[in-house]
Formats: sequence, structure tokens, C-alpha cells
Amino acid sequence: MGRDSPPPKAEAEADAHEGARRASWMRSVVIMVGVGAAVVLAAVYATALIAPVPRPDATLHQTGADADDRLLLRMESEGQESGAPPRPGYGGGEQEIDLSTLSAYGTFRGFEIWSAMNAFEAPCLIAFHRATDDIVARSCVPAGTDLFVDAGWPGLAPGEQLRFLLRNDTVEAFLLRPVGPD
Repeated sequence: MGRDSPPPKAEAEADAHEGARRASWMRSVVIMVGVGAAVVLAAVYATALIAPVPRPDATLHQTGADADDRLLLRMESEGQESGAPPRPGYGGGEQEIDLSTLSAYGTFRGFEIWSAMNAFEAPCLIAFHRATDDIVARSCVPAGTDLFVDAGWPGLAPGEQLRFLLRNDTVEAFLLRPVGPD
């Protein structure tokens, strides 16, 4: 038997046995990785189902209603106590809300919700309480940030707040309640 001759039969069987063992080990590794991935996915899914996610008490949609003179006058008068009159067509004091962009979202617990853009191209959210003729809350933030306003009101229980959150073309309304002692 020379150096270039094929291995003896016993050596060939040992090589075949080693190859089978290696293939079996690889299958085990693949199965373990698959089972591990399935466990991780199941845990993520279960957490998503179990974790408390705040749900809005109402979802308001754009109504297409135009702002009436009462709202426009109230918006124009906002910030006048500072002594600087607003630019024509703008309201909301220093936020310079463009009144021509007002868009209605309906009413929740007596608050009319409106969105608009300001002079700086930032989206704004306004909560108007028509019964008292009061702009209760207004906020403008740079585009891409969560835009919300909070409104407290005597008609709410102690510690409660209303939160209005603009999400794309809807406003989610939440009644925020204080957390009691555990």
C-alpha cells in the first residue's frame, strides 16, 4: 500500500461515522437555535398581549367643519394681554397659529378639538371649551413629535385630566385618572 492508495476499509468507515456524527451535531444545533427563537418570539408576543397599553376613551376623526366666528375671535384674542396684537389671520399668541388651517375633530366631554399649523410650519392642537368660551389648552410642536394637550376642568373628579393626542388624521382622547395607593 503506497501513500497514494485509497484508505483501508476501516479508515473509510471511521470517516463516514465521523461525518454522520458531525451532521447529527449540526442538526441538534439548528434545532436548538430554532427552539430558542420560538421561545423568544412567544415571550415577545405574550408580553405584547399582557402588557397594559393605554387605550383611548374615544377616537375623534376630522369632521370637515369650518371654524366659526366665535372660535376665530377667541383664537385672535389669545395672547393680547401681552400687549402685542397678533398678525392678521393668526392667533394663539406667541404660537402664531394660522387660523386658515384650523381643522375640526369633534367634541369629547364638552371640549372641541382642533388642529392647525403655525407660522413656523409646526402642527398645533387646540382644546376649546365652547360653554365657557375658553381656549383651555393649546400646543404647537415640531413635526414628527408627539403632539398632545392636557386639560383639567372643574367637571372632572379630583386629580383627573383629559389628554388629547394627535395621531395622523385622528385625535385620541384619554381620561387620565390618578393612580391610587397599592
